[in-house]
Amino acid sequence: MAFLLKSLFSLLRLLPVRLCGAIGAGLGRVLYVLLAKFRGIALRNLRRAYPQRDDRWHRRIARECFAELGRNMLELPHVFMRSKAFLQSRVEPVGLEAFLADREKHGGAVLVSAHHGNWELGGLMTSVWVPDMAMIYRPMKHAAADAFLRQCRERFGMKTYSRFEGIRWLPGFLRQGGTVAIMVDQHMSQGMQVPFMGHMACTTTLPAVLVMRQQLPLYTVSLHRQGRDFRFQLRFEAVPMPALSGDKRSDEGRIMEAVGQSIANIIHQRPEVWLWIHKRWWILEHEPHAVHT
Repeated sequence: MAFLLKSLFSLLRLLPVRLCGAIGAGLGRVLYVLLAKFRGIALRNLRRAYPQRDDRWHRRIARECFAELGRNMLELPHVFMRSKAFLQSRVEPVGLEAFLADREKHGGAVLVSAHHGNWELGGLMTSVWVPDMAMIYRPMKHAAADAFLRQCRERFGMKTYSRFEGIRWLPGFLRQGGTVAIMVDQHMSQGMQVPFMGHMACTTTLPAVLVMRQQLPLYTVSLHRQGRDFRFQLRFEAVPMPALSGDKRSDEGRIMEAVGQSIANIIHQRPEVWLWIHKRWWILEHEPHAVHT
């Protein structure tokens, strides 16, 4: 599988990146028609998050979500194989200086992000401008393919740790002035129920735990495509911190609710570029009596 993945990447790398994106978007729209299960998940999520919108809007956003996912996937050979200079010419950092100054002041930082836009490019380019950065990720089942993708993600200096490796490394890494990036927009079976886009969702509390324990700044980082071209802004924005009560568990929830609102604000700008095919509100379908809005 790893050999096939490398071969496919090498072939697609020969095509112009804009053509790869256009082909990927077309394939994504075809898969929207063919993959009824995932189309249904996307539509249910959109109806949940935007009940005021009509069905035509829901279907358009769902279809464009598939198109954006296809565009992202076929751009990956360029993301993982083109030079740092090429990628820097296509991505403009916004808010980076303020983030780096805050990180320097506090001796470390926590970044939260989501499956928004081309998130692989977002993670890679964050590691270009943010030194001493680590990311927690979900490994692939195929070990060789996972090793290849891990090598691609680390090529500009980022350290990657599987979510199954535990987090014993994390406190020491942060004490040394590092930055950890954590995806917070997927269902976490052992997480806390926190409001997200109007509904309760099981959410990791790790960013809140780290921020409270080590008094670190908390920022979102998100990649925003400019139109449909391979040009982006990478935006760093501070998460507005809520008033804390002194109760550890309650404060974790308040911080993660603020994180969820910050991520929702990013999604609202262009809903079609978020990954709606994930069962983010799994609890609504499996534990309806536990839901609060």
